[in-house]
Formats: sequence, structure tokens, C-alpha cells
Amino acid sequence: MFKHILIPTDGSRTAAKAIQAGITLAKEMGAKVTGYHAQEPLPMHIHGEGYVADKELVAEFERRSSEFATRCVGEIGAAAKAAGVPFEPLIVRSPVPYKGIVDAAKKQKCDAIFIASHGSKGLTGLVLGSVTQKVLANSKLPVLVFR
Repeated sequence: MFKHILIPTDGSRTAAKAIQAGITLAKEMGAKVTGYHAQEPLPMHIHGEGYVADKELVAEFERRSSEFATRCVGEIGAAAKAAGVPFEPLIVRSPVPYKGIVDAAKKQKCDAIFIASHGSKGLTGLVLGSVTQKVLANSKLPVLVFR
């Protein structure tokens, strides 16, 4: 049924469980997997307009963000390798995570998205709506939600 599944992760516990389930599904279907993580840029409106971040602060944020993204996508890669599932990593910079997921699935020619029901946004997810809900509302591809 599915030949290429996008599995996004934000590094949360729920996403880790979804990774395992998504890899299992991919193996059963003989599908390949693209592991995806969106690096969010450093917010520049921390204390009002016109805030200029210290260059060292920005560099440290970028370094840590990159390390975290590599670790997150690496977890998908390790699970795929252990299951014998073809894997491709994809890390992008996206200020709008749901849009990055939808766009990546389209660009990578995926035929499904396998995503956790909720991630690590906490109160932000309640106020703005979850990334998963927005992926469901905006994707033209089938979206499988793991709970």
C-alpha cells in the first residue's frame, strides 16, 4: 500500500514510540522511510522588537539545535537499520513545523506521513493547536497518527 513513509520527530517520548511503530509498518509494507526533523530558528523577538542576539548565543543555539536534530533523526535511522528498512535522513530549518512536514513529504515524494499524536510543545500546543492537527488539516497525503 505505502512505498515511502515520512516519519517526523521532535525528540519527544511519544515521537520515539511512533518511530518504532512507523518502522514496523514500513517493514511490513516493504516501504522506505524518510526520517524528518525541523530545526526551529532562534526566536528573535525575545524581549520586544529590535532585539539583537549576541553572536555567541546564536552560534551556541545553532550548534545545540543541529546536534539535537542529528540525534533525533539518528534515532529513526538506527531503528530503520535494525529492522532492515531503507532510510533517508532529512533535517530542515523551518519556523513552522507542520508546514515543513507537509512540504517535506511532498518534495520527497512520500505517499504517507506517520506522526505521533502529540509532541513536546506543552502549553503552546494547547493554545496554538498541535503540529499533528495542522498536518492532518493541511496534508493531501494519508496521515497515520500514532497514539
